[in-house]
Amino acid sequence: MRVAGGGSGAVTGGSVPETGAGPAPDPVPPARPGRAPLPYLVLSTLAVLFAVALVVRQPWGADFGLHAAVVGRLRDDLWHPADPMVEAASPSPYFTPYPLLLAVIAKVTGLGPATVVSAAAPVNLALLLYGLWRFVRVFTANRWAPVLALLFVPLLWGPAVPQWGGFPALRGLVLILPYPSTLAFGLMLLCWVAVAGALRTPSWSRWLVAGLLGGLVILIHPFTAVNTAIGVVALVAGRATWLVRARPLGVLVGAAAALLPVFGWPYFRVTAIASSASDLNAIHETLYLDVAGRYGLAFLVGVPALVLRLRRDRLDPLVLLCGLSGAVVLAGWLTGAYALGRVWPVLLLGLQVAAAVELATAVATAFGRRSVAGQPPGGAQEVGTGPAPRRPGNGTRLLAGLWAAVATVACLAGFATQYGNLLLVLPADQLSAPRRAAHGVTSRPDLGWVGRAVEPGAVVLTGNVPAGRALLAYEIRSVAPPWPDPLLDDEERRRAEQAELVNPGTPEPRRRELLVAYGVDWIFDPDGSYGWADGYASVVVEGPGGSRLLKVEQPR
Repeated sequence: MRVAGGGSGAVTGGSVPETGAGPAPDPVPPARPGRAPLPYLVLSTLAVLFAVALVVRQPWGADFGLHAAVVGRLRDDLWHPADPMVEAASPSPYFTPYPLLLAVIAKVTGLGPATVVSAAAPVNLALLLYGLWRFVRVFTANRWAPVLALLFVPLLWGPAVPQWGGFPALRGLVLILPYPSTLAFGLMLLCWVAVAGALRTPSWSRWLVAGLLGGLVILIHPFTAVNTAIGVVALVAGRATWLVRARPLGVLVGAAAALLPVFGWPYFRVTAIASSASDLNAIHETLYLDVAGRYGLAFLVGVPALVLRLRRDRLDPLVLLCGLSGAVVLAGWLTGAYALGRVWPVLLLGLQVAAAVELATAVATAFGRRSVAGQPPGGAQEVGTGPAPRRPGNGTRLLAGLWAAVATVACLAGFATQYGNLLLVLPADQLSAPRRAAHGVTSRPDLGWVGRAVEPGAVVLTGNVPAGRALLAYEIRSVAPPWPDPLLDDEERRRAEQAELVNPGTPEPRRRELLVAYGVDWIFDPDGSYGWADGYASVVVEGPGGSRLLKVEQPR
């Protein structure tokens, strides 16, 4: 028994009627973009206002310091910025259009890099929410489908959800709003919308917009660029007749616009980053652990929707999106190329959006005033639309109700396991360690006292990687980069010599030689275990928990 009939309003583009008779119809847009429905506008507005409140607290995740440091380097020198993490004249893959724009704003306004990056959080969220609404509207005119998608995308994950850039789960999204990955995710959705529009109404200008959006994503966040490409293939696959009518010139213009940054961006070569992707496999292995705990809720609610769409159209874009992304994720697991785990968000997005579209249609069909979504009340039909659909039976209503109940319980479970970081909007003095632990609030080192003591641009030696990452927010450099930097030629040597510097068994002449070579200004002792550092200190600043900051005495 079908839960939802063919009158879902979904635009699958070239789908074959279930009778199998006749050629595939041309796709018809379900509705003009217009204004978002009131429930979506209200929820989106509240979410953006919450992001504004977070800007005051700046409770961002571990990557925040890196992004602030990148903006600081570009602000200091827009044309030849030095490496954001260490003192070296080196290209960096982090010099993308996003921090470049923020650096210009910082330079013009005089605001600090951390402030400017934080202020971008509500803008990024607004763009992501707009892109999500537009993307859902590609598949249905049902006004409640975007609202369901707005709930499903952040909530349908799992209790062990990753807190990574590009993963728009609620728990992590609170921490990554100002990150390039959040902006890239919104641009990815708009790129897909532009591709769908270009396939539906061919013109070279539409393809140009799609290409430019794709090109921006390539530069801003390469992992999201891979996801964007998968989505484009899913939209285009099986639509050869569309491409014939899409004017080949337009397709070429779009492709050229997307590939232009690969060869034309002046700060680094995108191809150089791609060639070093294998170096990131080790840190991504965690994305393949506890798959059910990380991603299970999306499969629970989304698989029935994919089955319904697959029955209607074997080349349905959302089915293809899940199939292609799932194949990439599986390939990463089988080959050990764990960096491909960054494709998980697109697989889940396909499930979440399919569930939103199909569930909204099923509920409207089974319980709504309209017998079929998109038709006027009373069953009135336009000429040529075929026989009137049958009234939904009790079985259809039961299945739709059960599905809606499962989705509701899944969303509540998702919220119950992810809400903790929403408390980061509270003042810091109201988030004691016991309260953080009780509610699952993510913690990160609070090194503001170090930032107040150390001048921007100084080099601080520490073997504590989380501390090195946090200090980047204050424009403080390290001996070795605390984040991977595939374009830094001497990264491995720096890591080895940093380990040598903090090793208590290193001979003093060798340690002094390295301190001078790297221009170390301060030593950060995270727990008072760097007894060797006392012999090099001219000033000692005591910190919480036995931590210390030691100013290195100038060599004689």
